[in-house]
Amino acid sequence: MTDPEASRWISVVASGEASVAPDLAVVSFAVSGSGKELAATRDDVNRRSSAVLAALRALGIGDADLNAPDLAVSPEYDYRKGQRLIGYRAGRQMTVRVRDLDLLGHVQDALTASGANEVHGARMEASDPSAAEHEALAAAMSAARAKAEVLAAAAGTALGGVVRIEEEADLGPPMPKMAMMQAADMGGVPTETVTGDLTVSRRIRAWFAIE
Repeated sequence: MTDPEASRWISVVASGEASVAPDLAVVSFAVSGSGKELAATRDDVNRRSSAVLAALRALGIGDADLNAPDLAVSPEYDYRKGQRLIGYRAGRQMTVRVRDLDLLGHVQDALTASGANEVHGARMEASDPSAAEHEALAAAMSAARAKAEVLAAAAGTALGGVVRIEEEADLGPPMPKMAMMQAADMGGVPTETVTGDLTVSRRIRAWFAIE
């Protein structure tokens, strides 16, 4: 890189992190089944899907936070002696957004109690991570300057001002950092849920002038 503002420069890459508390969770689950008759298999999955959705609504989950696409049906074959049709498999892959984290364990228990036979766990999210993103960028900039100062000193030169800054590729959504376990008491063995902080990471490249 050649920059007209600096005849000599050094370039460093640095990252920074910040924490943010999650305020919602997205739970992925499915209702599936198989059988010899197409209609009976489809009806069974639809019946259990309706029961699951009713259980979630009873917990106060609104339809805007439910994603329940159409039923998927596929034939099942026995390939040991040719291709013989032996039945059908039906399933609905669904998600629920839980905005009250105190309900998360209850939601997961309600899913299995009402007919969901696949619960893939909860993805914790922060609805507005922008403050943590800015904090992580500031930390990355401080780390970049510290690295540049070490390099300049090692090279026997003085560090000047910032010539250019670029944010590197997004490192992805906030990730779980620490776990605080919470139990839901709905009879039997309750489900424990993770409600710990999320870590936001950002990375930058900065160019500094040197004398």
